[in-house]
Amino acid sequence: MGSTASHPSPTGLGWIAIIRLGLVQAAIGAIVMLATSLLNRVMVVEYALAAAVPAGLVAWHYAVQLARPLWGHGSDRGRRRTPWIVGGMAMLAGGALLAVRATVMLPDSALLGGALAIFAFTMIGAGVGAAGTSMLALLASGVVPERRAAAAAVTWTMMIAGIVVAAGVAGALLDPFSEARLIGVAAGVALAAFALACAAIWRLEPRAMQDFS
Repeated sequence: MGSTASHPSPTGLGWIAIIRLGLVQAAIGAIVMLATSLLNRVMVVEYALAAAVPAGLVAWHYAVQLARPLWGHGSDRGRRRTPWIVGGMAMLAGGALLAVRATVMLPDSALLGGALAIFAFTMIGAGVGAAGTSMLALLASGVVPERRAAAAAVTWTMMIAGIVVAAGVAGALLDPFSEARLIGVAAGVALAAFALACAAIWRLEPRAMQDFS
């Protein structure tokens, strides 16, 4: 009897909490879209750069994400995922805005623009790794086993939805193209996604930890 009282049966995160984590994934997808899709189009179509330039930068941001186990280990040691998620989102949003600035610089200064672009895509890869890995770790530890497959499907579907919606909105707002419009649209997407992720994760983790304590 005493053992049951001290170790209640965990219920895990409910579906509303799972959807909130999905919103974090959607926010990640929306910002990543800026780097992998929108800037790709701008570099090739608007600035007539070789397609190898954006392709190489996108490949580099994936290479940076090979360090995901390090960020996962860091959040494991700290026993708190939220700071890693928020910090990763801040790095991701900042990297996306730097990538936009680098794109605008590339036609006039290939060396400086290229160096800034590499740094920006490093930030993007690190931000995705820190935020995404910690979010998935929170999902895995906070959801009971029988819900995990469905929860993973929900969050990944929401990430794809975030990419699609952000791409559609950004593409529409960017027509007709101008550098000022590009900076404004990218800033709007990045800041809105960051705010969405922070709101979605707010006070969510303490509940998850309490469920399994």
